[in-house]
Amino acid sequence: MISFNISSIAALIPAISYSLSIPDFLVVEIIPYYMVPYGLAALICAPLIRVIKPKIIMVFCFAVFAVFSLISGATNSLEQLAWARALTGIAAASVMPLSLIIIAELAEREVRGRLVGIFFSCSFISSIAGVALSSIIDWRWIFYLTAILGLAMMLLTLFLFPDDFKKQKKAKVNYLNLILEPKILKIFLFIFLVSMIYHAAYNWLGVYLDRVYNLNQLKISLFITTVGVSGAFGQILGGFISDKKGRLKACAFGLLVLAASIMLLYGKFPLWILALIFVGFGIGWTINHNSLVTILTDLPNEYRPGVASLNSSVRFVSGGLGVSLGGIFLQHDFGYTFLIFGILLLVLSIFCPRFIQIDTNV
Repeated sequence: MISFNISSIAALIPAISYSLSIPDFLVVEIIPYYMVPYGLAALICAPLIRVIKPKIIMVFCFAVFAVFSLISGATNSLEQLAWARALTGIAAASVMPLSLIIIAELAEREVRGRLVGIFFSCSFISSIAGVALSSIIDWRWIFYLTAILGLAMMLLTLFLFPDDFKKQKKAKVNYLNLILEPKILKIFLFIFLVSMIYHAAYNWLGVYLDRVYNLNQLKISLFITTVGVSGAFGQILGGFISDKKGRLKACAFGLLVLAASIMLLYGKFPLWILALIFVGFGIGWTINHNSLVTILTDLPNEYRPGVASLNSSVRFVSGGLGVSLGGIFLQHDFGYTFLIFGILLLVLSIFCPRFIQIDTNV
């Protein structure tokens, strides 16, 4: 539900811009309006599961998500759309932390990488569906369908979601103690930087394809779909590399592929080469993403609820900031800005061992 909704937005920016007669560089701001509140609200999830059953939290959040998704589709004002997206983001914030807590609680260490890969592959398949539909239906119906999915998930959660988390409920959540732990702080600093640069590039791809290649909505959606398709494969591949070759190697390799793909956006290529670049973009990001999330699930039980919430919080807050900061530079020149983004990621891939200093061997 969440991946279906959020992934399609990057492809829909030109369509929303034309429909509401608002410049695309202003419409993109609905993305950080969703991501930053999402990231801040994620911090509440870990403490809440100690006092409220996760099932109750999820049912409530799905209901709120559905209501404000419906409002997002019905509005004709950018301001109303932005605020509806902010409240939708707050409601969505519980899903990712609680899902990762389930994996950490129920799965053995040697298979977690692959389970994380399967979990995020499912989300990427949903992303593909969202982006694909954005090419053939009106942008408002993406939000309406998300509202329907939210109601469906609310009902499914009542029957399928676990009643409680015995291990995690015993764990106290102290974010200050977590970030004062030097090794954990370095990991989250690394996640913050990578996520900020990635989202500064990814969420502007729709505008990039519109302005640089003059593509229509169908072709824009198809190109961004390639990121989702390759990302689903990258999650599985990343899980395999992470479990078999080590978390650190998977992290550095994925970041290297992502950096190369973004740097290549500096040039202008035939569309079939551009499609291959987008494939590399999706695979590189998801291999890196899988390894970092798996590293977090490897931490001791007492850390897991806190780091699961911090992971979502840091990724979405940094991603929202990245979208806004990226727009400042991208409105002047797409090519040079993407080149600089890629170089920064390349530097981070080289210094990966400096940031990740916990036991990353299986």
